Amino acid sequence: MLHRTLAAHQVDATTIQGAVVLEVPGADWVEAVSGAWRSMVSVPSRRASKSRSGDLELRPGEWLVFDATGPSQRHGAAYENEQIPISLWQGHNLVGVSQAPERHLPPHLLRAADLRLTVEPLDAEGLRAVAQRVTDEQPTSLPPADTCAPISPVTLRLARRPGQSADDFLQRAARIVTRGKRSAVDPGMSLDSLPGMEEAVAWGRDLARDLRDYGAGRLAWRDVDRGCLLAGPPGTGKTSFARALAASCGVPLVAASYSRWQSSKEGHLGDLLHAMAASFDAARKAAPCILFIDELDSLHTRETAGQHGDWWAAVIGGLLEHLDGLESGEGVVVVGATNHPQMIDPAILRAGRLDRTITIPLPDQQALAAILRVHLGANLAEADLSQAAVLAQGGTGADCEKWVRGARRRARSNGRPVMLADLLAEIRGEVDVRPAGERRIPAVHEAGHALVQVLEQPGTLRYVSIREDGQSGGHTVYDMPVNALTETWLSLHLRRLLAGRAAEEGVFGQASGGAGGGIHSDLARATRLAANAETAMGLSQRPLLWLGFWDDRDLATLLLTRPAVAHSVEARLNAAYGEVASLLREHRAALEAVAVALLEREVLTGVEVEAIVQAAAPPERP
Repeated sequence: MLHRTLAAHQVDATTIQGAVVLEVPGADWVEAVSGAWRSMVSVPSRRASKSRSGDLELRPGEWLVFDATGPSQRHGAAYENEQIPISLWQGHNLVGVSQAPERHLPPHLLRAADLRLTVEPLDAEGLRAVAQRVTDEQPTSLPPADTCAPISPVTLRLARRPGQSADDFLQRAARIVTRGKRSAVDPGMSLDSLPGMEEAVAWGRDLARDLRDYGAGRLAWRDVDRGCLLAGPPGTGKTSFARALAASCGVPLVAASYSRWQSSKEGHLGDLLHAMAASFDAARKAAPCILFIDELDSLHTRETAGQHGDWWAAVIGGLLEHLDGLESGEGVVVVGATNHPQMIDPAILRAGRLDRTITIPLPDQQALAAILRVHLGANLAEADLSQAAVLAQGGTGADCEKWVRGARRRARSNGRPVMLADLLAEIRGEVDVRPAGERRIPAVHEAGHALVQVLEQPGTLRYVSIREDGQSGGHTVYDMPVNALTETWLSLHLRRLLAGRAAEEGVFGQASGGAGGGIHSDLARATRLAANAETAMGLSQRPLLWLGFWDDRDLATLLLTRPAVAHSVEARLNAAYGEVASLLREHRAALEAVAVALLEREVLTGVEVEAIVQAAAPPERP
């Protein structure tokens, strides 16, 4: 192809003088093209006795070859750059060969180039000529056009066998290229197969485009995003996204996590840091690649490390050092993952490190239907999955995969194809064996939350469910519009949190313990919000006294040791409780109707709840 390129430009290599830049289709071409150039022109092999290792003693008119697929291994980049004007002044000829000249060749060589040529990929006629020269016979057929271009000199060397025919030679080369395509990009793992994470997928597609441009030398590495932090609940697909990202970018995935580092050898600090360094070294060698670091919230922040502060300071410091060390090289994009972004050490998230946080939320109804469709493949191809998606609300991508696997198992056990009933049975899980009276309590409780949400912020309720999930007997999910931090906003949130308990008391005459419990219970969240409104949000009677934000561990201490704060918090809760109880009494019919529908169907969408409330609305007062 070098000969054809020179002929196309009517250039004779033996008559060229000065500086030449040859851009080749890929890294596999550099050695072959530089070797072909050496065979055409005068390239010395003598070493200067008193020069640096690798220097050549040149005579005027002789050629010095710069062939680079990456950073120079012979000298520093600055030294090679300095030699360009010296060599040209002494009358030497220079040629640079690279798949990305702007990135890998000395800048002075690019600026001084008298001739710049692009070696095109192989086409059918080029392969015909190669096959005839290698096997001394003409091939009877040629690979298709889309297979010809990826064939490189390295591919042709791998396809060579003694005594083979021209057809066998080209067929082997085509198989090698096709096999490489399959291993580089798995069609089952791509960004297109990840519904429900639009922000992450959009970023991934931009990165894939930029990495292609970077590989072609059209984009400098400084303009490529260095990475991001994926944040979201367990099972939402953070690991799947990293795999799909690497597949869509056509680059390797290097996986790491704190647990992998910590389990190395004896698990001592030195072993952990050594394993961490090995992960980053592997990423550098595989570049361009994606380095995926899972479980980042396992690394305690240095502020909350407690008695093990020295350990965590060393671990965090080591990670920061390696992240910063990537700036001196090119080609490594770091993607971190966490279930709890608030637990990440702030230094990891500063500019230049993982400075972009992308949230992967629980999938909504539409996304759940799409995820189920992806996992079902050819099964239930014509089925309407909307009912399954409604029941699946609150589930994750991992749950969808589990449900589809269970549906196939049911079908195999019965010796028949998968039916929609199999999938619905898997999503519902075990039959709810709670007595009707016990099931009515969570139905009324969740109906209270849903009703207040619909009445006070129409259009924001996503769904309400009384399906047990191991943590509670039901849950209500809604969108939270961004509003100013005011007393109105605070009262709204407190009423929303206390609506479940108020509904129980209004219907049954007494409340159960469903609103209380752990740190994520309704009462805990309402108390924490009211306390922080008093101590940190500036909404207390004396807002100038700032006492800071209080988390779950220290909130009880605050309320026990500061009676005045506890009194103000309780007053806020009582006021909000009275307001929401009054609202629910006014809409008692709608509350009962939503509860009945939940007992019948287990899950209701926001649209369905709004329709029930509208139908049960009391007549307008004159």
